[in-house]
Amino acid sequence: MRSSPLPQLTAPPSAPSPRRPRRPVAYGAVAVLVAAAAFVAGPQASARSTGPAPSPAAPAGSPPAGFGSWGELAAAQLPLSEAAGAIEGALGDSPAFTSLTVSVEDRSVTLYHKGGEEQVEAAVAPQRAKGVRVELRSAPYNRSELREAAASLMGRSLTIDGQLTSVHSAGARSDGSGLLVEGEPLRANDTNSGNGRARTATAGPTVPWTGTVTGAPAPLESREQDVPLHSGGMLLRQRYKGGPICTSGFVVTWPQRGLDYLMTAAHCSEAGKTWYAGDQDIKLGPVSDRSERYDTELIPTHGGFLHNYTIWSGQPVYRQSQQLLNVNRAAHSYVGEYLCVSGSLSGEVCNLKVAEGKHFTRYKEFSTGTEVYTLKNTGGGFTAMKGDSGGPVFSRNLDGSVVARGLISAGVIGAKTETCSNPAANNSPVECYRHIYVTDVPDVLNQHPGMRIAN
Repeated sequence: MRSSPLPQLTAPPSAPSPRRPRRPVAYGAVAVLVAAAAFVAGPQASARSTGPAPSPAAPAGSPPAGFGSWGELAAAQLPLSEAAGAIEGALGDSPAFTSLTVSVEDRSVTLYHKGGEEQVEAAVAPQRAKGVRVELRSAPYNRSELREAAASLMGRSLTIDGQLTSVHSAGARSDGSGLLVEGEPLRANDTNSGNGRARTATAGPTVPWTGTVTGAPAPLESREQDVPLHSGGMLLRQRYKGGPICTSGFVVTWPQRGLDYLMTAAHCSEAGKTWYAGDQDIKLGPVSDRSERYDTELIPTHGGFLHNYTIWSGQPVYRQSQQLLNVNRAAHSYVGEYLCVSGSLSGEVCNLKVAEGKHFTRYKEFSTGTEVYTLKNTGGGFTAMKGDSGGPVFSRNLDGSVVARGLISAGVIGAKTETCSNPAANNSPVECYRHIYVTDVPDVLNQHPGMRIAN
């Protein structure tokens, strides 16, 4: 039993879990018994029930004020999200585009732009014609200008609140008025020791900025009986029943290579490392196609296009109830949206709001900045623990399917370190986090032409 229970939210009732093609396997009951003996953590969840999925557990949290259920919130958010995506698609890389935010509470989308009034009006007109409320706000900078300014600060030393810091995160304010910067305090010898923690000291950014002194992000590196065909949200191990732990993200297919892959976080392992599927003696392919910028790596599983585009939702490993949900597309995320995550160790948590748009952050394990969003838990409790890295970030559709948004990347360090019980390591204490950084799945797909995440 956990010492600090995590909120396990399930969304509105969905369609029955999809049935999968099965392959003959040789592990069977032995692996289940060994897992039960090694991890006395409660009842084992069925890997693939041939009957209907178990009834969802009652949500442990409430939706935001003004919404009677998470389904009601999803119904209100969907047209806003689609409108924001269409507007961004219409503006593309236009110098007029700065950012978009969504307010489910106000049932509105706000577009921040730098000039280009005629182009902006043309982009929002189709959405207004559909009845979507779209507000326009002028911004002093466009997205390209803010992104360039943020990228130039990564790894540099900057004085914040009177302290010399090494900048590990920088990104645009959602209204396009400047930058939000975070830096880790530097020791006296950090800038001279040649350890690469900070480059030459610099004056402040050339655009307005607000800085905060914080610890560097904590990657969550390091459901249990997942069999082929595999799903996102399952437990990954680097050794059969042991070694570092992470979580699979989404299933993708790359027709140009004739292979299917599982996504996970790049900081979980190095290229060439092999993952095992949960507690089963099923060896997946060696890691390939790592990207530090998007903290993503691909694990080839098999060829033949036998994939199911599904993720695990509901309770975490070794607990009922877990369900499979279909993935029907991928989409960018916008400040103000509510999303869900489904780490293998923490389970599904849905009271998460996009608090900051895309910004750069620097992990000590990487040589380059990583682009992430910030998700903040609005309902209390914990969102993720170490081992949830790579897990799926998504929004729900009214039919019970989901939209792929991103992958769990790192925990945001608060004023004090908090711990949870790790169910995959004999309930030993592990660091856990209320707020997290997530990467953007569409950005990854765009790096691999032809790659698909849904039929």
